Amino acid sequence: MNAQDEKAAAESLLTDYANALNAADAASIPAFYTQDGRFLPDGFKALTTADLAKKSKSYLEKGQFHIRYSVQDIAVDGQFAFVEATAQTRSTDAATGVESSQVSRDFFVLRREQGDWKIFRYIFNNAEEQKTESNL
Repeated sequence: MNAQDEKAAAESLLTDYANALNAADAASIPAFYTQDGRFLPDGFKALTTADLAKKSKSYLEKGQFHIRYSVQDIAVDGQFAFVEATAQTRSTDAATGVESSQVSRDFFVLRREQGDWKIFRYIFNNAEEQKTESNL
């Protein structure tokens, strides 16, 4: 695959990952990660791929979660790709109706496994956060 195709495949992975998160498709989330993958969320402990399989369903369903990534840069080096992105995230607490919006800087390290990109490490830090009452 040429460099442009590699970058397009990496960006496609992030689009598909966002779609799974937005659909609260927790069962598919671990498939986006390498077996030894790690999710390093801002302000929380690191989660393994196995942790994500156990914990993501209640979080995604409870929070009415929606995320959109905007990729700034992708660098491919052999079996790894490094992706800088920003994310716009919105969630609504089902119990309180409080809606939160945030913008974060996201960094992915992808690793090629069996011909496909998978998330090896994903870390982000929040840049902005806003909370509003929902109109529900």
